[in-house]
Amino acid sequence: MMETKSAAPYDMLIVGGGPGGYTAALYAARAGLRALVLERRAAGGQMALTQWIDNCPGFDAGIGGLQLGEKMRQGAERFGAETVFAEVQSLQLRDKNKCARTSAGDFWAKTAVIATGADPRTLGLPDEARWLGRGVHYCAACDGRFYKDKTVCVIGGGNSAAEDALLLSKLCKTVYLVHRRDTLRAEQVYQTALEQAQNVSLCLSHEATGLSGGSSLTGVLMKNTQSTEETQLT
Repeated sequence: MMETKSAAPYDMLIVGGGPGGYTAALYAARAGLRALVLERRAAGGQMALTQWIDNCPGFDAGIGGLQLGEKMRQGAERFGAETVFAEVQSLQLRDKNKCARTSAGDFWAKTAVIATGADPRTLGLPDEARWLGRGVHYCAACDGRFYKDKTVCVIGGGNSAAEDALLLSKLCKTVYLVHRRDTLRAEQVYQTALEQAQNVSLCLSHEATGLSGGSSLTGVLMKNTQSTEETQLT
């Protein structure tokens, strides 16, 4: 049984330093509560991985994801919120006072807000992280405009992949949709729209095996899952 402190030093623990976490911290601090944000990476969470953001109101010229995350942190800390960059290893929420055990120690509060967001599902390819922001992206709505009138590749066969391919088809010259099975898993309404899109090419029974390029990504290596033949999209 974990010991419960009689007086928690914080009013609110906020697990996650993305937009949701810092919005909670901002409102809590403005209400006079002592709030602590626990974030394992950088202010902004997953947003900090986005090279450039053009769809945030108030920034008419756009802003970098990492920079926007820092502005959110500074805005909350202006009213007294605190930030600790550490990985939360476990939470104890049953007792009156809540505890977060982290890589930087234990933190106690009267309440806890979980704003952990999500992590992108990577392909697990060699050097994938090397191309992050330089050809590899995980949000078509966020970063698709960088590839206006260019050739892009979407990997996946579900609804999310189909939606991204359709969105990019309105911006890009050519969109390749690569899926390791011989049929898509996306709902029929998406499949019909993909078939009608003039600049979308389906690469079924293929899986990505590698990435290539110089200062930026220029090619995706693929293998046919039935014949094992290897090709490259450029």
